[in-house]
Amino acid sequence: MSMQARRWPLIGLALLVVSIVLAQVFKAPLLALLDSSQATMQITPPGCDLNREVCLLPILTPVASEAPWSFGITPRPIPVSNEITLTLTPPDRTLPGNRPAAVWVDLTGDSMDMGLIRIPLTQNAAGQWVGTGSIPVCVTGQMRWRARLQMELAQTTLQADWLFDAPVSGTAHGNKSP
Repeated sequence: MSMQARRWPLIGLALLVVSIVLAQVFKAPLLALLDSSQATMQITPPGCDLNREVCLLPILTPVASEAPWSFGITPRPIPVSNEITLTLTPPDRTLPGNRPAAVWVDLTGDSMDMGLIRIPLTQNAAGQWVGTGSIPVCVTGQMRWRARLQMELAQTTLQADWLFDAPVSGTAHGNKSP
């Protein structure tokens, strides 16, 4: 076997080793380029009862803050098997990085799996984000629900959760009060 014939397997092996090393060195940045999903940041809103009031959602950034956003579900108390309206209202002044490209609410049963009810919110002329949907009747009566508000911003997706019961006792489809 000639010297040149022995070089080709060695050159191929060297290229393979260099390729493996480069793949390990640059794996994270390359995978980040392929992954189009944004980072998600969970916000814990102050305690609030969506069955009674509009709830505040403060958004703080490392350099600035703005007045809180507000989130509400109407009618109140929140009914089941009837149309509900979900409304996200921005403050009068919104920081440029906090202007959502998309907003939606995922309703899920917290005490029982009732599937995912995704309600997209669209921005109206007044600047509010509004969507409509309904909550199904649970065969056991009153149930604990989770409303997960999701706001897709330029750099991240914000999530905020509120828990509420529906229906409230003494209302349509609710347990009758004694």
